[in-house]
Amino acid sequence: MKNNLRFVMVIAIGAVIGSVINRLLSGAGAPAWLINELPMGLEPPFSLDLVLVKLTFGFTLSMSFCSVLGMVIALIAFHKRL
Repeated sequence: MKNNLRFVMVIAIGAVIGSVINRLLSGAGAPAWLINELPMGLEPPFSLDLVLVKLTFGFTLSMSFCSVLGMVIALIAFHKRL
């Protein structure tokens, strides 16, 4: 259980680092295939109006080549550490 949580955290940190690198490269004039993002998720968010309370559920995940590369590098580093 503890190892699975570490695995998920390492993958998430790799995705965040890859996204930061993606933002830095987009300002530096990198090729389009490297910085294009593919948004996935609930768009528009799902809303439930119960008169008294209005609930809105939604999330969006933007994947790019850099975020996938960050996840792969983090995964390799995680497995080498074990």
